[in-house]
Amino acid sequence: MGEQPTLGFVGLGNMGRPMVLRLLEAGYRVLVSDRRWDVAQALELHGAEAVPTPLLVADQVDVFLTCLPGDEELFEVYIGPEGALEHLRPGTMVIDLSTASPMILQRIAQEGRLRQIDVVDAPVGGGPAEASTGALTVMVGADAAVLERALPILQVLGSEIYLVGDPGMGKVVKLVGDLVTGVSFVLIGEALALAANAGADLARVYEVIRSSSGGWKLWSEVVPELLRGPQEGLFRLELMKRDMELAMRLGNDVGSPVPLAALAHQFYVAAMARGWGGLAAHEVARLVGRLANVQFSVSTGGGELLAAE
Repeated sequence: MGEQPTLGFVGLGNMGRPMVLRLLEAGYRVLVSDRRWDVAQALELHGAEAVPTPLLVADQVDVFLTCLPGDEELFEVYIGPEGALEHLRPGTMVIDLSTASPMILQRIAQEGRLRQIDVVDAPVGGGPAEASTGALTVMVGADAAVLERALPILQVLGSEIYLVGDPGMGKVVKLVGDLVTGVSFVLIGEALALAANAGADLARVYEVIRSSSGGWKLWSEVVPELLRGPQEGLFRLELMKRDMELAMRLGNDVGSPVPLAALAHQFYVAAMARGWGGLAAHEVARLVGRLANVQFSVSTGGGELLAAE
């Protein structure tokens, strides 16, 4: 891109804030905006420039980035009566890092083309820890030439960047991944409950499965957390519930049945009814255990939990 572009970043939550810090560390000028003015102002201590509204950001930047909760917020920021697309200059670029429906991103891309604005669909995999270290996985829906322009920015944020199709397809791949994760958390709870009720040592079950064909990344990461007790999480259970609902809506839109996702979703609904929305998403597995009259802990079965390799 030659001289570094001026960036705007809207949405400074658990993921957005560490992304902005990465961009600042890379030497970019970054204008930030968030509904919570104090959160935006706090980033001025790190070199960002806090701006009251997304519209004022759009007036001043070459690249406009968003990391927002979902479709409603994306519509409000980009397309609504005070939409940023009306204020971005022709030739500027939009990079959306949100988890949302493919349809809203396709609409933003369509509106962008009418204004000669390139739109990059770039949802991310990973959590705040990966965002802080630039180790996110980025699933890009964009024209290859547009991705080339966006790549220097995306490489600051992610270590794995995949071009998966046109705008909207990044969101599709992200939701497929979330479906796998959301269903897996329920499956892990079912497996641990079965082992416990059959009298097995859960710490030993964890170790054996981890080293066998039944072990996979989520098993290795989640089971130790479950055996150590309930936790709050930066990726909250209420957010996984939302993502599962987006995946089910996508299944309905394209005529692809998602029966396991629909069943797993009911456990998230039940967990929310218990007030667990602020807990880590994997805590849904603990609810599955309680339905089987099992309390997960290292002491279940009398074993000792070994550290994951």
